[in-house]
Amino acid sequence: MEAKKQTYSSYKFKQKIIPYLFLTPNLLIFSIFIIFPALIGIYYSFTNVTLFTFDSFRTNGFENYVKMFNDARFIAALFNTIKLVLATVPIIFVTSLLVALLLVQPLKYKGVFRAIYYWPVMISAIVVGIIWQWILAGNFGLFNTILKSLGIGAIDTLINPNFAWWSVVFAIVWSRTGYYMIIFVAALLSIPESLYEAAKIDGANKFQQFRYVTYPSLKSARLMVFILVTMEIFKTYPLVVTLTGGGPFKATEFTVQYIYEMAFKSYQVGYASALSVVMLLFVTIISGLNFFLSKGGNNK
Repeated sequence: MEAKKQTYSSYKFKQKIIPYLFLTPNLLIFSIFIIFPALIGIYYSFTNVTLFTFDSFRTNGFENYVKMFNDARFIAALFNTIKLVLATVPIIFVTSLLVALLLVQPLKYKGVFRAIYYWPVMISAIVVGIIWQWILAGNFGLFNTILKSLGIGAIDTLINPNFAWWSVVFAIVWSRTGYYMIIFVAALLSIPESLYEAAKIDGANKFQQFRYVTYPSLKSARLMVFILVTMEIFKTYPLVVTLTGGGPFKATEFTVQYIYEMAFKSYQVGYASALSVVMLLFVTIISGLNFFLSKGGNNK
């Protein structure tokens, strides 16, 4: 009897500890490359450390945080970033959902269409920026070449600040819609068919089925997509640098590019760390607020 108790206790212990053993490599990697650098960054944000004073820097309290409120360039970059989030997130959300709804229908060659829509996701952000720079660039770009062949004058797509800003939005939407489409497709395929059958029996048309069955059933997926898109847009950097370089006239300079330049061009690591902490707070607050308002993605 005692032996059975020991065997059972050993089994319960292994059942509890083995999952954590499997998680250990990922937890170590996450801690070393995410948690530890984040904590170091928070500490550096209260110092005057530069790339050349890591062995002799001093703490300066909230000096970096006070400085950023008087930094016109940072405020402009933050405003550009918030504006980009407000414009891009809804567009990606709607387009990825619409494409997903289309691709769950009984279409011929559905797999081919899914691959076509997902294809831009597999391209590096830097390559995406270069591709759209070739398409939208001045007189020799494909877009303006087509306009001129139609007798329409060329448009300064990457020179005019307004056109350049919307060019960035379009390039981001083109390159990222396919990724979030896959999330919505998976969520749509998980909705029980019995719900639609019940709605049809009640006389619901296609729009009513979407409103009362499909959309509410996607609550968890909608929350995930919203948070992921928001975080991704706040971190936008490679595509913008290769497409516009932050110009013209800083119209497309966003916070990550400014933080990079402060750290690796102006060598102000402490100040760049403070800017990173503020950006992290923005993303956390927005994501947390949406999580709270949606009750954690609970469908009920």
